[in-house]
Amino acid sequence: MPPRPVLKYVFLVVPLAGCAVIVREAKQDLIRIRAAGSTEEITFTLKKTFVEAYKNRVTIDVALTVGKADAKPHPAVFDGDFHLAGRAPRIGLPVVAEIQNAASETEAVDRVRRAEGSDQPLKIAGAWRIWSEHVGSAAEIQGEDFKSTAETNPDHVFEIHPVTRVAEIGLLESLRPVEGYRPGRADVIFRSLEKIPCRILPGAATTTVVTRKKQFIDAEFLLEVGKERHQVVRDGRFVTAAVLDLKGDLLAPKVRMVFVKGSPPEKIVRSVPAGSRLHVFGLPRINLAEIASRAARSGDQPELLTRNLPYEIVIVGVYEDRK
Repeated sequence: MPPRPVLKYVFLVVPLAGCAVIVREAKQDLIRIRAAGSTEEITFTLKKTFVEAYKNRVTIDVALTVGKADAKPHPAVFDGDFHLAGRAPRIGLPVVAEIQNAASETEAVDRVRRAEGSDQPLKIAGAWRIWSEHVGSAAEIQGEDFKSTAETNPDHVFEIHPVTRVAEIGLLESLRPVEGYRPGRADVIFRSLEKIPCRILPGAATTTVVTRKKQFIDAEFLLEVGKERHQVVRDGRFVTAAVLDLKGDLLAPKVRMVFVKGSPPEKIVRSVPAGSRLHVFGLPRINLAEIASRAARSGDQPELLTRNLPYEIVIVGVYEDRK
């Protein structure tokens, strides 16, 4: 019997939780293989004004012209998201936006589908993410013209993920773990995140970042709240925390965690004392505050420009079994 039908029958008899584990492990193996076998880099250039405006912002609000949207949300075992891609003058880069737990957000999904291909911009808000997972071979330069997309997941470094509002439809409650989906294993993800190479090239009006392609996109881990005061901003808060795997082993001693204002994770972390742990689901993004800081200090400390990539984690769900 051909291999593909056999694989199909295996999945039919695997329980949902087991299927989620298989998908997670397969996804991680694929990314590991691609990363290990590749020395490819991606170069992207941002305007300094954009970096300054968003380095300590959690979210972004844009008028997005939707070029292409998914026909329906992804099955939960594959992440449960709904993708849309398009153009937004405020961003000036190809944009992919993702609605989390989209099967429960039918009104927002329908609104996106009606806007698809209409050339009528749709108001979208959500956590901004700059990350090098779904990139192509070409450098991306903020503000340069680029072609409209005919795909829902075109080459891109910029995402709005998760989406927190579509037009007047609020989606904050969608920031919860996706039932039936298993994010990446903490030990695998954070060992990779802690050693991603990076070069920063400061310019008069721009900052260019050169880093490695094909990075991991999500993680399940224990967050241990640090002693530092939360940095509360108008659209959320930043919390310094240690990262541990689900066994409690330390993986990273100090990472900036990003919480969207009014989301379930942000409401929980407001009152969590230092030293307490949360079992969370998070998405990495480049830490623009650290990029800006390194660029600003590089005149006296040029070695800062070649340190590993600074990252932070957008917390998009807290599991009920808080630690």
